[in-house]
Amino acid sequence: MRIPAFISVLKMWYLLLLSQVVVGISIPTPQCDLSQVNISGGSYVVITEENSIKYTCPKGMYPDPMPIRKCQFDGHWTKENIPAVCKAVRCPRPKILENGDYFPSKSEYYVGDVMNFECYGGFELRGPENRTCQQNGKWSGRTTVCEDYGGFCPNPGIPIGTTKTGISYNVFNKVTYECEKGLKMFGSSERICMEDKYWSGAEPSCREWYTYDTPEEVAEMFSSSFSANIESANRDKLGEDFTPRKIHIKKGDPMNIFILMDASKSVGETNFEIAKESSKIFIEKVSSFDIEPRYAIVSFASLAISIVRLSDEESLEADAVIEKLTDFTYEEHEDKRGTNTRAALYAVNEMLSLQHLRDKENFLNIRNVILLMTDGKYNMGGDPKVEIDSIRHFLDIGMKDNIREDFLDVYVFGLGDDVSQTELNNLASKKPHEQHVFHLEDVSSMKKAFDHMLDETEAMDMCGLNKYHSNEPTELFPWITKIKITRPGAQEICKGSILTKNFILTAAHCFYIDDKLAYIKVQLGDGRLLNVKNFYRHPLYDPDAKKDKYIPKNFDYDIAILEMEKKISYSSSVRPICIPCTKSSSWALRMKGDTTKCKNHKDFLFKEELVKAMFIAEEDPKPMEAMTVTIKLGNARESCLQASERIEKFQDIADIHDMVTDQFLCTGGTEPYVEPPTCKGDSGGPLIIEYKNRYIQVGVISWGSISHCRGPVRLKTPVPEDSRDFHISIFSMLPWIEEIVKEELIYLPN
Repeated sequence: MRIPAFISVLKMWYLLLLSQVVVGISIPTPQCDLSQVNISGGSYVVITEENSIKYTCPKGMYPDPMPIRKCQFDGHWTKENIPAVCKAVRCPRPKILENGDYFPSKSEYYVGDVMNFECYGGFELRGPENRTCQQNGKWSGRTTVCEDYGGFCPNPGIPIGTTKTGISYNVFNKVTYECEKGLKMFGSSERICMEDKYWSGAEPSCREWYTYDTPEEVAEMFSSSFSANIESANRDKLGEDFTPRKIHIKKGDPMNIFILMDASKSVGETNFEIAKESSKIFIEKVSSFDIEPRYAIVSFASLAISIVRLSDEESLEADAVIEKLTDFTYEEHEDKRGTNTRAALYAVNEMLSLQHLRDKENFLNIRNVILLMTDGKYNMGGDPKVEIDSIRHFLDIGMKDNIREDFLDVYVFGLGDDVSQTELNNLASKKPHEQHVFHLEDVSSMKKAFDHMLDETEAMDMCGLNKYHSNEPTELFPWITKIKITRPGAQEICKGSILTKNFILTAAHCFYIDDKLAYIKVQLGDGRLLNVKNFYRHPLYDPDAKKDKYIPKNFDYDIAILEMEKKISYSSSVRPICIPCTKSSSWALRMKGDTTKCKNHKDFLFKEELVKAMFIAEEDPKPMEAMTVTIKLGNARESCLQASERIEKFQDIADIHDMVTDQFLCTGGTEPYVEPPTCKGDSGGPLIIEYKNRYIQVGVISWGSISHCRGPVRLKTPVPEDSRDFHISIFSMLPWIEEIVKEELIYLPN
């Protein structure tokens, strides 16, 4: 594993010599005739800094013979003698369906064409019965296979556009794939039936040069692969099309994330800036998970520039890494604009070597993720695949006795409009049922893909996460439950929030003292109705306790917990909320030190007099939506109490503090802006503070001073000036919550 020092030095000098740019006499910029580049059925834009033009065609069409023409030194455009025309996108043509037939059989398949599959007798169809040719040049769905289950491994199939050699599927048998003429391969050309009954490598796909992955496809495929590094496998989800990772990063486990960005002339400044923005989005999203990776950022052209090194103090701080990335400019490479991808990977190798020297004992336990954004067109420094192989060797990956593939993931994103698909594929990792190489339609699609990335993650156990780009309310607010209490002759509905797989948090006033467990059902975001095993009401909750003080109904200790009869299974629409003063919320708030206490959470969340928060309302038939409010603290809270004192029905209360005790958080009113009131049906729901895409519940909706609703619907008339809502503070109720939910949450010291 170790590289002798003198070899490393020789290697470094070799790369540096290869990377030098010879400064000679400046050559005048060639001039080409724009009248020679018109395209039939499309248009073009001039890219001045690259002395080229880029063609654009309508959706479902592509520019032939090429997407970009460059002005050459002889004053002619590349392939100038071939007229440009927009042609209809085609999808690859199948050669054969092993043990079955497909129809219709055509020489060419265009967007919208549907291919149907059927298997011979004795074979079972696995995968879709029909697939549709899509605008991006790919067939919908996954590979269809006719299976007889006669091999040790399942039939690996023949992806459309490939030919397969090998029909024996016993352990260590090999199959090889080739693409039809003119198509480029993503994935593995050779796969081996392994002892775990899975095929090695990644399923191949054969593509035209114009084939691309949509942002939604990239987000889903990347997220499902990357999230395998940050959670334990959910065995309930394992099926024939899922390979469990052998190693999973848990809270606090070590991880390195390297981001390598191509700043060469062929990529250009615009594409580089979008790669920067995409990288910042990615770092921000990863930082919202319960992991703490070290980051390294490298920009490369003729030379590699390390923006952040693994050994830097700020490499653990996402905000500091983003700041350094923001400050870095394209111009820092000056005029050295070659493409030396190997130099960037050598920088990774060098950082790993230093990390190994500093911590030999734990080095091999660190997971490593490389995100490489490039057009794949290296022209100096040598083959970057050599450096990838060197990194794998240094990490002891690929050895026969202990393969360790889970300790390195190399994701490659095609950057720019003209990429080398073969080179991108050569550098990317190849793992079963995962994709590590992506080619988007254009660079603007990359930012959109990164925006949606990790929203699809299956890391369900982490509290306070949602799919915030989703259009589905249940995925936006997956912690919300609807509690239905069906008594003889009537039904009451309250809300609750998912604390853990066994417990729901809600309000005590939703229930009568004599309610039976059989009356209570909990509806989750995915529509499931669950039975309740136990009902816990705070022992000090007593609505009649202060009638001697003319308080008609006392809401002190208005909190309850429901224990489920069966464990809740998490999904994208069913997830737990964070509550303060727990280890999980410390990760959400990025307070990961062992010295963090409950007071630190309270000081952080309630650091201002007006704290932005939200509750979730549902006005049938409209779906759930977030209502923005402000929690009034300090002097602002006193104005809340004064507003309540002015309400006629509270005039007989001598001291409003008897009614609004320190247990309550206050929202509502018309200052500094008009806030929506809570209504019937909102009771028991969470009052939430959002912090960097994580959601922390700080209160339980209890009561309102003025009803400005008709049932669950807010009135359209102006909200009364003195309207206020009060919520039981989670901070006040934590000792009791800890008594009930003892083992599923880890609590911080007071």
